[in-house]
Amino acid sequence: MRRIYLESLFGLVLCFILGVVANETIVYDLNTDYEFVLEDSQASAHQKLMAFIAENQGLDAAHKAMKQYVDTSLQKLTIYNHADMIPKTVSDYFNTHPDSLIFHDDERDLWFRLAGSDNTYYYAADNNSLVRQKADLEDNLVWVFILASFIVYTLGYLMIIFRRVKKLEAATLRFAEGDLSSRADTKSGSALGTLNKSFNLMADRIHNLIESNRSLTNAVAHELRTPIFRIQWQAEVLKDTPLNNEQKATIESIVDDTEEMEKMVDELLYYAKLDCIDLEKALSPIEISGFLDHAIKRWMKETDIKIKLISKKQSCMILADEILLNRALDNLVRNAMKFAYSQILIIVKPEQEKLLISVHDDGDGVAKEHQPRLFEPFYVGDKARNKAKSGHGLGLSIVDKICTQHGALVNVGDSEILKGAVFTITFPLFNDKEDKHLK
Repeated sequence: MRRIYLESLFGLVLCFILGVVANETIVYDLNTDYEFVLEDSQASAHQKLMAFIAENQGLDAAHKAMKQYVDTSLQKLTIYNHADMIPKTVSDYFNTHPDSLIFHDDERDLWFRLAGSDNTYYYAADNNSLVRQKADLEDNLVWVFILASFIVYTLGYLMIIFRRVKKLEAATLRFAEGDLSSRADTKSGSALGTLNKSFNLMADRIHNLIESNRSLTNAVAHELRTPIFRIQWQAEVLKDTPLNNEQKATIESIVDDTEEMEKMVDELLYYAKLDCIDLEKALSPIEISGFLDHAIKRWMKETDIKIKLISKKQSCMILADEILLNRALDNLVRNAMKFAYSQILIIVKPEQEKLLISVHDDGDGVAKEHQPRLFEPFYVGDKARNKAKSGHGLGLSIVDKICTQHGALVNVGDSEILKGAVFTITFPLFNDKEDKHLK
């Protein structure tokens, strides 16, 4: 945002400067400057008047009139005779233009001559005059005020745009973080042209598409339950009939497949259900070490793999939904059970205002190329693994969604302790005093 603001300001100032330069070039350099033409006409009239006075009243009278004129007009008179050195540009002009009796130099000061006289007369502005100093100051202040007004207008305009862009940016960030109801303000005081309406239209379409997919997923999952149950029931009935060994093996395979499909449907429904859970009422402070001690006893009954917990004696509290937290940790530990050879290590470590829960295993680990996508729905990292181990690719997606709803993070890496994989959940620590209002 700051870059856009500075670029816009620089661009407007540059356009202003280019406009001034273009005006000077086109009006004064490439075309006739009629102010100069007017000055030449006035100078010619003045020279003729002085020549008339000199011719009728004498040169001294003309000098007296010149002196009176420059005093009145706040100028200085300098008289050069033929022996004095005048600037080369002036002498060159009069030499090359013998019929011309007036000349304006680069400063627009007047040089003129009188017929029948060898003198050259020079009118220069009296810069020591208070009136001229004030006039010059006013001329300079005009540009200062013009530039200042332009800058103030530009800054004000850009601040308005900046404020509107910030509002739109906030809406897009909320939408990107999962708040699909987030919309941009379309009031005239907040809109950026039709951009806000376009964003809202896009957000509506995305929201409708996601809701449609969720509804479809729920409907398909629910509808699959009935035929799966029928197949399962019929297979169980067939098992009780007289069958040869090959037929029995086929029936057993059918039962196993239907049980696997049933598990997949359950996970799919649970994954979709997470979007509808209102966590605000279910959140409560949980002491994590005691929570894990209880969970480990349950996990150790299900496997021969050694599961060990390393936790500091200090009490570490987090704010979470107990059921969802249990599901997330359950999925991580059961995932570790599938790939561990002999042991699983769970480490609880407070770090500043965070609590890290790491699940290490001594399996083969997760290849680097699979780690970034491991939490995507239905993504199976290692296709070489058998289906019984890799599952349907929803377990870790459920963990990721639960963490997101709790403002936590989950990531995967290589375990330096057990040389397998390590999954780490990072929760905000719950401070009883500071977070009392959250209870």
